[in-house]
Amino acid sequence: MANDVQKQIIEEGPRNAIVKVTGVIDTNDINLISFITPANFSNNDPRLRLTGFRVDEVIYSIGQTLDMVISWNGALPQQILPLAKSGKFDLWQDGGAIPDATRDGYDGSINIRSTGFVAGTVQEFSLQLRLVKLYSVT
Repeated sequence: MANDVQKQIIEEGPRNAIVKVTGVIDTNDINLISFITPANFSNNDPRLRLTGFRVDEVIYSIGQTLDMVISWNGALPQQILPLAKSGKFDLWQDGGAIPDATRDGYDGSINIRSTGFVAGTVQEFSLQLRLVKLYSVT
């Protein structure tokens, strides 16, 4: 078998979106560059350009030996959160996690990477990200 990672957009509105990412890892760690991209979503304001996402909440459950990192894509990815075991980060109260769009290579996408895979095991993970669409003037 090979690693199986799937993405599902559960909800999408003019401003908010919820994305679920699930995976079964049985081969090696994953490094999914630009796994969640602005191109996956509708641009709901023709006067503006969808440039990325603010992360307001992450609910996660991760296999025993795995750690996961979600980050904004760029020449040097900007870490959003490191994740291990299971839990919930509610970032909304503090304004959400906001990318530095001026960083070299930033393209608005979100990367997902795992570490700690042990050969001969099967590890599973589930992430649910509550996002707010970020727009800029075209």
